[in-house]
Amino acid sequence: MEPVTPDYVRKFIVNSPNKPCASDPVPTTIVKDCVDVLLPVVTTMINLSLKDGFFPDKWKEALVKPILKKPNADLEFKNFRPVSNLSFLSKLTEKAVSHQMVHHMTTHDLMPVFQSAYREGHSTETALIKIRNDILMNMNNQEVTLLVLLDLSAAFDTIDHTLLLRRLQSRFGFKGTALAWLRSYLSNRF
Repeated sequence: MEPVTPDYVRKFIVNSPNKPCASDPVPTTIVKDCVDVLLPVVTTMINLSLKDGFFPDKWKEALVKPILKKPNADLEFKNFRPVSNLSFLSKLTEKAVSHQMVHHMTTHDLMPVFQSAYREGHSTETALIKIRNDILMNMNNQEVTLLVLLDLSAAFDTIDHTLLLRRLQSRFGFKGTALAWLRSYLSNRF
């Protein structure tokens, strides 16, 4: 992982939503208002995490709130979804790493051809247009199309982290401190 610059961190801070987290020592709005004073400290904290390959356990503690899936739904367990709220510093560090990972994968042409997430100019809309086009092309060729769609609820919880880390190393070239950081990030989440 490469160190981030103060200007890079400033951009993240200024463009972040004002969502408060009860575990934050200072509300996001105040961090934004005092960005010039806090920027050197925040940048140093993020860079120490990246340099040491360590994501602090405190940054992994999420406050989980049950939110109704639909506004007028019955107050039954099945109608709630858990929303995890992480500290602002945690989110800033995640964003810095995410940008570096996407940059690495894009630069080295490691993204799967039909990957839509995390790519500029791609979205769920472009994925749906591709599927629609494939179906129409098959119809024109008088071919049958079978489409299977999966919705993995709690997808993050279903991933084998050991397998994920092995794949990041072997397929995507993450190693050393970067791999240690990712291992630390995935472990001991609360």
